[in-house]
Formats: sequence, structure tokens, C-alpha cells
Amino acid sequence: MRYADPSLCPDCRSDLPHAVPACPSCGLQVRHPLATELFSTLRRADVLLARLQQESRVPVAVGAPPAPPAVPPAPVPPPPLPQSAPARRTGVAWASVPKILLGLGAFFLLVAAVTFLAVSWSHLGVGGRTAVLLAFTALSGGAALLLHRLGLRIAGESLVVVGLGMLALDVVGAGNAGWFGELSDGAIALASGVALLVAGTAVGALRLAGRPRLVAPQLIAGLGLLVAYCGALETIGHPLLTSHLAVVLGVAGTLAARRAGLGVLAGSLAAPAGIAWAFGGLVALGEALDTPSVEQLWLDGSGWSLLATAAAAVVPGVVLRHRALIQWGGSVAALVVTAALAVPCIDTPVETVGLVALLITLGWTLALAFLPALLRPVAVAPAVIGGVILGGLVLVTTSIALGRWMEVVSSDRLRAAGRFTGTEPATEPLLTVPSALVVVAIAALLVSGTRDRARSTWIAWAAVAGVVAGVTAAVTVASYDVPVAAAIAVLLVTAAGAATVALALDDGAQLGVAALGMVVGGTAVVLGLPWSGLTVAASAVALVVAAALHLRAGVPALRAVGGSCLGPSLALLVWSATAAADLDTTWRGVPLLLALGVLAIARPRHEVEQPALLAGLLGGLLAINAAPDTASSLALHLTVLGFLVSATAVIHESRRHAAWAGGAILLLATWVRLGDLGVREPEAYTLPLAAILTVIGLIGLRRDPDASTATMLTPGLLLATLPSLLWVLDDPASLRAVLLGLGAVLMTVAGAALRWSAPLVVGAAVGATVVLRELGPYAGDAPAWVWIGLGGALLVVVGITWERRLLEIRTAAGLLGRLR
Repeated sequence: MRYADPSLCPDCRSDLPHAVPACPSCGLQVRHPLATELFSTLRRADVLLARLQQESRVPVAVGAPPAPPAVPPAPVPPPPLPQSAPARRTGVAWASVPKILLGLGAFFLLVAAVTFLAVSWSHLGVGGRTAVLLAFTALSGGAALLLHRLGLRIAGESLVVVGLGMLALDVVGAGNAGWFGELSDGAIALASGVALLVAGTAVGALRLAGRPRLVAPQLIAGLGLLVAYCGALETIGHPLLTSHLAVVLGVAGTLAARRAGLGVLAGSLAAPAGIAWAFGGLVALGEALDTPSVEQLWLDGSGWSLLATAAAAVVPGVVLRHRALIQWGGSVAALVVTAALAVPCIDTPVETVGLVALLITLGWTLALAFLPALLRPVAVAPAVIGGVILGGLVLVTTSIALGRWMEVVSSDRLRAAGRFTGTEPATEPLLTVPSALVVVAIAALLVSGTRDRARSTWIAWAAVAGVVAGVTAAVTVASYDVPVAAAIAVLLVTAAGAATVALALDDGAQLGVAALGMVVGGTAVVLGLPWSGLTVAASAVALVVAAALHLRAGVPALRAVGGSCLGPSLALLVWSATAAADLDTTWRGVPLLLALGVLAIARPRHEVEQPALLAGLLGGLLAINAAPDTASSLALHLTVLGFLVSATAVIHESRRHAAWAGGAILLLATWVRLGDLGVREPEAYTLPLAAILTVIGLIGLRRDPDASTATMLTPGLLLATLPSLLWVLDDPASLRAVLLGLGAVLMTVAGAALRWSAPLVVGAAVGATVVLRELGPYAGDAPAWVWIGLGGALLVVVGITWERRLLEIRTAAGLLGRLR
């Protein structure tokens, strides 16, 4: 057998021992039901391979008739299939039962002990209390060690938890009873933690009869160190000294445990040491911020505590001889030392704080850029935190600048003056640009592999830095009492520069830089909206940028985005230019539609046409709403829109289908104008056009017999019937209703006779609508049974038709089955 070999694993093809549940090499389950199915498939593959080999050995003579197919060989008796794996059982595994029971039992024992001490403690004498405490503790601890020695590890782990818990209760009870004198709660907690630390370490290090060491006491030892640290904080009253002592004890215990091979104990002692280190560092930093003067910082000890905290951050990596831990511990240490040295500037003015933060962060950024690869991670933490601080200062300056713009916009007097005024900046505006550039430099250096990338990547980062510099320069300008146009001009220059640089970049960076430029340009447009002159300038720049991206960008998505921005930019330019020229809002819609129509005709692209159409509709609605004569304005704008749609259909062959929409819009404009003039007989205007459209459709059908009547005849038929139908719905008792109904009947009959769908559907729909409208006034006068009877008759007809069609299907199926 080539494939179905029961002695080999079907996955890794290694030797498979007899009667094993899984492959020893790859772990594939060979007794699973899927394994049985796989073995059958492989055996079938062996049979097919044998037949194919036999067919390939038979020579075929030229011109000889093909030999009959060979009889397949008798299949080889299959080897015994592997036994199916037993069905997976659900529920709790047997190994989990003792864990649950013993854990629950240990918890009950601890609760019982606490309850006993709380209720019966005061009724026992000194001797009784001592006997009870020692008996409970010794009994649980001895039983735990005995059970562990006998191999019942789960029971031993559970009872040792009870024993150590009893030990903690012993210390707490003795302290509350005054056996050790008058002790505070912190001192009692300290004593309990020390007891747990010592006892847990001793029991965890104990090995009985070659059994594995117990894990629970090693974990409880770390918990004891944490409890002792919390108690010492209250007892000693010096959090810095207490934290440093806890760190020293934790590190020393961790080292000793590692050397003794107690990995769990080492981890449990390292955790509270880390907590004490973090808490001590935060306390030292808080005290340094409260008293930031140099004398108080270094004489009172908080500065030295920060230095000790920094040194402790490097200890784990040095002890473990782990390069990554040394590097990142050194980074944290560098951050702490930097904070300790920079804290005294907190009392200085905000400008000085910003300058110091800039200089320090710049120094660490240079270190991040030029240090050797081995030392470079040390500069990461101080550089990142410094970048966050600088970014916060930039955001504060930006928010104040936006607030100044809001003050100008909200006041008519200030808006007319067009100058920034109001709240003075809280930070130094001149530091905004260099601070933002340092943040960009940190981001560039932290990107993976940036230092080794190609020149194009650095050009892209330089472009991003230029955009950020331009935006922050505008923020800086807005922080002083200057014209609003100055800040907007900086933004527009930045947007144009970003678009220019983006066109020279690779496709990957082109999209990102161009997107930044478009966001900046959009921001300039929004900020300039309260002033028509600024809006004209901003929208003109936006239009040029969008056109450049649409025509010159190498990324298809960027070309599409640029094209979609052409219409709104042009619309805003025309609207603001007409506003600057004091043209009334009523007449702004026509030049807007004309400009957008020329754009759509010049660039027949969907990404250009659709936004232009939306912008034109919005501008037209605004103009129509502002017009004193709404109907005349609506007719005018519909005429212009229909003309433009028809023009693009005539000019571009790919837009021929738009001719129907253009004609419909022109017809609608005609109806609106006729309604405004008081015309009540639309047939004189619609029937000639409908006859022309119908004749054109008939000529098209004659030239192309395969053409659809729905495409050729529907526009003319709808134009002939729909306007009259609207008047009939308003006045059903008229000669128009009779003639329209007669025409609908003739169209329906003609469509049925000629088998044309368009006249049949249009005639039936119009005729049914006319009949229903004529029936409407009398429907309420008919008895209820009439409508019930009509409904029942309709249901019976539908049911009979359905059953007849079903019978026909069954008859056809029977005939098909009797065919040979």
C-alpha cells in the first residue's frame, strides 16, 4: 500500500506503534472517527492508483480497436481499521473533582475558623486561646505535610492554605488580644505578613520523600511580603524608606529563590517588589512636584529617592543578564533621572517650562537618532514622554488660537475688521513649530526600520514635517493680533505645497501626503467661510489642488478623490464670487449650474459628475428658496439643468442615456412654467412631443426588430398619457377622462395584438387608474357583501388557476418520465 499504510502516520509518515491513540511525532489523533474515514479514502486511492498503473502498461496499436477496459484487480483485504475513539464525554473531568472539593473544603475551614475566633474568643481564657490557636495551626499544617508525603498533593496544597491562613489568624488574634502589647493595625498587619512570608518560604522550600515542592505556600509567601509592606507603610510612616526597603527585600528574596530553584517563590516575591517600586516612585515624584525647589528636592530626599528608583529599574536586567531587560530598564531609569533633573523648572513661567521640555526632548531625540543600536532603546521612554508633553503644549496653543477665531466670528464688529483678538496665549507661540517638528521626528525614528529605509521614505517624512510645520505656523500667526487672512494664507500655501510634493512621491507615500494637504486645504476653506473674499481665495486654491491631483496623481484612488472635490470647490468658488460681487442670492444658482455643467461636460467621469450634480442641486435649491417668485425661479433652474444634461448627452456618446433625463427635466420645466402662467390644457403641448417620440420609437423598431418596445415606445406613451392622467385624477367627470380611457383601451388592445409590452403595460396601467378613480366616489355606497363577494371570487379564480398550472406541470413531468 502506498497511501493506506496502517504502520505509518498519514500526516508526518513516521512509524506508528501499535494501538496508540495519537502519533508520537506529530500528535495526530489516529483513533478519531475522522481517522477511520481518512483511512478508507486512502485505501480507495490505492485501488485507483493500481488500476491506473495497469491501464498505463497496456500497449495500444496504431489503428487497432481500443481494448476493452481491464477488469480491476481484486482489492487487497484491508487491514483492520483503527478502533474508533470513544465518544467525548461532557461534564466535569474526574481530575477536577478533588480540586473543587478540596478547595471548597479549605475555604469552609477558613470561614469556620474566622467565625469561631469571632464568636468564642472572648469566652476562652489565655490558656484556652493559646491551645486552640496552636492546635488548629499545627493540625492543619501537619495534616498538609503528611498528605503531601503520601502523594496526595491536591489535598496537601489545600490544607497548607488552611494552615497558613490559621497562622495569619493566630497573629491577628494575638495582636488584638494584646499579647504583644498595644499594637496598631499596621503593626499587626506587618507581623502577619512577616509570619506568612517566613512560614510560606519555609514550607515551600521543603521537599518530602522526593515529592515536588508545594506551590501554594510559595505564592502565599509573596502575599505575605505585600501585606507586610502595606502594614509597614502605616507603622513606619515614611513611604519612601519603606518602599525602598521592600524593594531590597523583594529583590534579595527573588535572587535567593532563583538560586535555590524555587521559580514560583521568586515570581511571587518579585511582584510585591515591583508594586513597592512603582508606588515609591510615584510618591517621590509627587513630593518633588509639591516642592520643586532644588534645596527641598535634594535635601528632603525625594530627589535621591527618584535616583534610587531609577537604579532599581536596571537591577532585574543586570541580575538576569538579559539584554532587553537591561535596555528597557535603562530607558525607564533615564526617564526617571530626566524627571528628577527637570522638576525644579515647574515653578518657572509656562514659557520656560515649554522651552526646557523642548530642549530636553530634542536632546533625547538626537540620542535616539545617533546612539548605537545597543544603546538606542535607552532613549525611547524619555523621548516618547517628552513628545507627549510637547504635543500637549501644541494642542493647548492650537485650542487657544481656535478660541480667538471663534471670538472674531461671533462678533459682527470683529468679523468686519477681520483681525484676531481676544484671549492671550497661555504658552509661548514661537515654540509651537519646533515642538511639533520634534514630535514628528520622534514618530519617524520610532517607526520600525526607518533609519535603514530608502531615500523616498525620508522625503515622505520630510513632506509630513513640512505640512505639520505649516499648520503650526498658522497657529502661531493666529496667536497674535494679525489679520485672519494671514493665518488662512499660511494654510493655503501649506496645502498647495503638500499637493505639489505629493505628486513627486511614490504611490505609497503620495496618498498620505496628499490626504494631509487636502485636510489642511479643507480647514482653510472652513475657516474662511465667514468672509466671502477669503472664501474665494481658499476655494480657488482648493480647486487648483483638486484639479492637479485629479489629472496628475499616480494613484487611482487619489485621482478619484481629486475629481470628487472638483465640483464642490468650483461651486463654492462661484457662489462666493457672486456673493463678493453683491449678486442677489436669487440669481446665484444660474451661473453655478452653468459652471458645474461645463465642468461635467469637460470631464465626463462619474467621480466628477455626481458631486457636481449634488452641488448644483444644493445651490439651485438655495437660490429658488430665496426667490420671491418660486415657480418662475424653479422653471428657470430646471431649464438650465435640462439643457446641460441634454448637452452632455449630445456631446459624449457614453452619455446618450442621459438624453431621456434631460428631456424629462425640460418637460418638467415647461409644465412648471405653464402652471405658473395658468394653463389648464396640457395636451396642446405634450401630445405633439409625444407623437414625435413615438414615431422615432417606431422607426427604431423597424430598423432593429430585436429592440425592446419598453426602450423605444415607453417615453412617448408616458408623455402622451401621464399629464392627462394627472388632470383626470383631479377632475374625473370630464371629457378628458373619457378620451383618456378610450386611448388606454386602444393601447392595451394594440399591445396585446402586436405582442408589444410597452403599449400593453402603459395602457393597462392608465386604464386601471382611470377606472379606479371613476369608481372611487361610489365605492362607499356599495354594500359590504359586494366587496366580500368580489374578494372571494378573486381568490377562487386564483386558486383554480394555480391548481390548473400545477396539474399541467405534473402531466408534463409524467410525459417526460415515459420518454425513452
